[in-house]
Amino acid sequence: MNSALRRASLVFLLALGLVSVAPSTTYAAGVSPAAATPVQREQAQRRFLKGRELYGAKKYEAALTELRASLDIVASPNTRLYIGRCLRDMGRAVAAYVELGRAAVEAKELVHEDARYEQAASAAASERAALEPKLAFVEVAVTRAGPETTLRVGGDEVRRGGWAEPVPVAPGRVDVVIETPGRAPIEQSLDVRAGERKEVAIDAGAEAPASEAPSPAAAPDRPAESKSDDVRGLMRPLAFATAGVAVAGLATFVVAGAMANGTYSDLEKACGNGPCSPGREGDVSTGQTQQTLANVGLGVFAAFAATSVTLFVLGSPKKDATGATARVTAGPSMLTLQGGF
Repeated sequence: MNSALRRASLVFLLALGLVSVAPSTTYAAGVSPAAATPVQREQAQRRFLKGRELYGAKKYEAALTELRASLDIVASPNTRLYIGRCLRDMGRAVAAYVELGRAAVEAKELVHEDARYEQAASAAASERAALEPKLAFVEVAVTRAGPETTLRVGGDEVRRGGWAEPVPVAPGRVDVVIETPGRAPIEQSLDVRAGERKEVAIDAGAEAPASEAPSPAAAPDRPAESKSDDVRGLMRPLAFATAGVAVAGLATFVVAGAMANGTYSDLEKACGNGPCSPGREGDVSTGQTQQTLANVGLGVFAAFAATSVTLFVLGSPKKDATGATARVTAGPSMLTLQGGF
């Protein structure tokens, strides 16, 4: 195999690994620099220069916005190099490591078209290597994986083509999760240090550890009878509360009714069978108001008394509620409350 072919193979494998191990750090990219039109070059260059200026001013978030906009127009390795630098200086070492790796690969691919990309490739590779001691790397060997099995390392999905590649992660606790539809997830937690490379083997066909507690969604529903008992338990306090309102309504009916009867009795004595004198209009109005209050009190009592009895009966133990009925009957001169159990 000649050197050019070996170099092309190396570039392809590196690119495959970078894309597969960190999908969360990839973004849309525009056309190749060689295929860009003059307008696209000018637009991308303007955004790139602005982003580079913001990077120099340590305004990294704003710089990332401009640089990614430039990359979306023309996929220049120089732009990707500065994106990697922004991420690195923001403390996002894993994302920076991946981005610098892509910059190095893409710059190498374009060297034959423009020798100036050799400098970008060298800078990206050097800065990426400087980050490596600050990161940890996890290699996962998955066996008995199904066609829909997925692998997540440190919260990011690893594409199947990259399962055999080291996955860069931040030092500390790292969760490795295997998920297969229809099976419980298999999870292993690792503690890794900066500069450490750790291997883990997971059998995707194995059962999840029995010690794992079932998820809330898998918990069995409570029996319907137990839920019904809870509802009945709430009805008793509501029955007593509505009974209190009914008693207040009854008191209003009794007091206002007595006052109305007294007022009308006085008017009857004063006016006899004829119309009352002009000075008695206030007494007539007072009597009407008292009668209205009495009627309202009666209505409140009738409604809340019936509700209270119904809630009390329904809130009784199930065997006591069978065949229970309640009825309130109100009339101009009578008020009855009937119930059957």
